[in-house]
Amino acid sequence: MKYTYAALVLAVLLLVGMLVNLYVSFHDETAAVAPERTPLHHFVIITQENNDPFWQRFKNGAREAAAKNDVFAEFVDISQKDAELSKKAVERAILSDVDGIALQPYDIQKTSDVLEKANKAGISVITFENDTFFIPSIPTVGSNSYEIGYNTGEMAIQASGGKAKIAILSNQASDEDSKHSSNIRLQGLMEAIEKYPEMSVEHIYTLNTQMFEVEKLTNTILTDNPDINMIICSDSESTPGVAQVIVDSDRVGQIKIIGSGTMPLTMRYIEGGVIYGTIAADSYAIGYNTVMQLSDMAE
Repeated sequence: MKYTYAALVLAVLLLVGMLVNLYVSFHDETAAVAPERTPLHHFVIITQENNDPFWQRFKNGAREAAAKNDVFAEFVDISQKDAELSKKAVERAILSDVDGIALQPYDIQKTSDVLEKANKAGISVITFENDTFFIPSIPTVGSNSYEIGYNTGEMAIQASGGKAKIAILSNQASDEDSKHSSNIRLQGLMEAIEKYPEMSVEHIYTLNTQMFEVEKLTNTILTDNPDINMIICSDSESTPGVAQVIVDSDRVGQIKIIGSGTMPLTMRYIEGGVIYGTIAADSYAIGYNTVMQLSDMAE
């Protein structure tokens, strides 16, 4: 009997202990999870969904600035450089009532119209790395066309020892603003090489990288212009394609390549000695300063 009584007392003690623990867990404020603090602003930043390292570094810089300014930076990736896709992304951001929008323009008219709509809705807007489509009423963060051209020229001098016949591959210029930007870049390059009489730009070619023209055009350059011994690419997407044609043609070392951007293939071709070097924007700083400037505007 006494054993039954002892077991009963033990069971009661265990039950009391459980009840005490439950009470403490529900009433001990130190164990509660504090709610996350609402950020000061919500920004939408329209980026591209591809393997160009530019975008990852850009996002890292933007995230650091967002944390510093207590804002939420939401990245909306679009599949390609398409003004219509960019416009739709901005329109969705406007409907979401965000505080700021940042994007890289891919045309003048559609981008201007949709950003004006955002401004009327009280949303701060900014463009970044806008080296082609300048929109006068919208502030921008990014690299300078003249400096890009000048740095390219200096690299061309190093690669050739001051003796080169150059062919330039640039993006298809679809309007006056993009043509103006290309001209400024060319001006920077020409001023860099002007002291070297044995360096000259022989041909300038425009191409549409989305139409897979890079290989065809590079082969045309090699066939029609046997004197060309340097090719300068102003687009990160075309650079690996040009290098591959040089490899396939067994012209490595005979034709120097100055590339653009830091695509993984581009960097491998540089390590292998196929491409002499590349000109790349500081995308981390561009992302960082985009959010910093947008924060100032939102305030």
